[in-house]
Amino acid sequence: MLPLPPLPEPLPEHRLGPSAEGDRLLIGGQELRSPWSWQGSNPGRPKQLWLPLDVLESQLGFRRIGGELEWFGRRRTLIEIPRITLGDEVGLEVAEWLLATGVNLRRNGSVLELTLPTARLEKMRRGKGKTAARLVLDLDAPLLVQRLGDDLYLGLHLNPAQRHTLERLGLRPQLRSQGVLLPGQATRLKSLSLAQPWRLVLDGVNPGTSATATPQTLHSPAVAAWLRRGLVLERRMLKVGVKPLELVRAGGDLPTIGLGLKPLTKANTQTGLQFLPQLAQSARAVVAVNGGFFNRIIEVPLGALRLNNRWLSGPILNRGVIAWTNSRRLHFGRLKLQQTLWSNTGQGHRIDQLNSGYVQRGLSRYTRDWGPVYRPLSGQEEAILIHGGVVKIHIEHDRLKRGVAIPDTADLLVARGGAALPAKPGDQVWISTGSRSGLDQWQHVLGGGPLLLQNGRIVLDGRAEGFSPGFLALTAPRTVVGQGRGGTWLMTLRGTGGGGDSGGPTLLETALAAKQLGLQDALNLDGGSSTTVVAGGHTVMNGRAGTPRVHNGLGLVPL
Repeated sequence: MLPLPPLPEPLPEHRLGPSAEGDRLLIGGQELRSPWSWQGSNPGRPKQLWLPLDVLESQLGFRRIGGELEWFGRRRTLIEIPRITLGDEVGLEVAEWLLATGVNLRRNGSVLELTLPTARLEKMRRGKGKTAARLVLDLDAPLLVQRLGDDLYLGLHLNPAQRHTLERLGLRPQLRSQGVLLPGQATRLKSLSLAQPWRLVLDGVNPGTSATATPQTLHSPAVAAWLRRGLVLERRMLKVGVKPLELVRAGGDLPTIGLGLKPLTKANTQTGLQFLPQLAQSARAVVAVNGGFFNRIIEVPLGALRLNNRWLSGPILNRGVIAWTNSRRLHFGRLKLQQTLWSNTGQGHRIDQLNSGYVQRGLSRYTRDWGPVYRPLSGQEEAILIHGGVVKIHIEHDRLKRGVAIPDTADLLVARGGAALPAKPGDQVWISTGSRSGLDQWQHVLGGGPLLLQNGRIVLDGRAEGFSPGFLALTAPRTVVGQGRGGTWLMTLRGTGGGGDSGGPTLLETALAAKQLGLQDALNLDGGSSTTVVAGGHTVMNGRAGTPRVHNGLGLVPL
């Protein structure tokens, strides 16, 4: 994902002696474009190594367990791992962790290579009863677990009998020179790595629901009927100035086709991430792209997300949004939600955020749409619970840390950074909300930023939407929603080559590309490693070769 400057808390800058940086990784023979930073003069043993969190999860096999990051028997609390901003990603310092697990590191110019010797599978064990969908692989060494599009790649050597066993389990193993590919299993199987002895646990193995061998093509059987009805789904090259870009776009005259646009999100809680194919499947989306910004560390949204007239996440920093009802025309603009708490004394108090992971000093409001329980997002917080227009209780920080349930019709008002709470238990209060643009009144709203085009004009103004100069200058894969010639469009752009080798477009180049394609209005969504297109249940483009988890998406769904 692209980061969201300014960040809630400044990321510490760690520098130690000579440094090297690059934008390409070679992991287990798979090449991808991603930033990295190396501290130290030894080309095979860094003093510090910073890698994007998304790369650790999707290309090495790291897994979150609660607030911790786990890999082969070692755990570290995520918030305690030193981190920096790496290009458009959040980078974690993992040199000692990788070296202790046996990863070979080698840098050559802008390329960083990570390898582990191919592990040997010693035996396999199936779970029983409630764990019948679990497969435990006993190994002689650690291995890489890579999610490549829809496929899961294991740095593992199989003998013929072991390969036959995996075939009977519906995993359809395909042998490669440095491992084994399990087609269609990237988002179906969860992996957990263990040590002493080395083991890999795969959860979700179910022979009765194994993935089919459908190739990753745009025109798969799952979307063929919609193509006959007029859906456009294409992959082609586009040149902006002298820069060649790979484009995937989907859309058209949606009401005529029988499709509508819908935000895709988890049910019941706004904390946590999912793979886009999972979000698309639950909404029966024919085509889907990733949606708005989010914090990958604490897995919460950072921008507008309104579904069926309910604010799952409020807008921030007057950033660009799209707003619409059912399959009608999209409305593009910038949105700032104005919330005020009024007390029985007639005094008004500004509320800065609604159901948001954006952390700053002041007052933030949370409702049941955030989830059944609220837990603090910053160091010192206190809150009041409002129900039926009356402040019921004051909740101090120690109590808040244990988690506070939010009743269906209640408001939890959180004070951060030493801000004073505006009322006390027993006070009568009410909350007013609105916006100058009126975009908050539509059934669905999805935020991103910056706004690229409006009424045929380039209106790119990233600083007005709170983006840093560094963010605005980045080249990266992009995800865009727009409307204009031919109807409504979801599209992604990345550099040419499998891993986006040209680095992708800048925001200005993205706006120029949208205008070149005949769009009148266009909004930039999250990008970088989050950029993903799913068509007919299959991933047909990733921003950086891996399979990312995202907070929300945008889908074309049957009316």
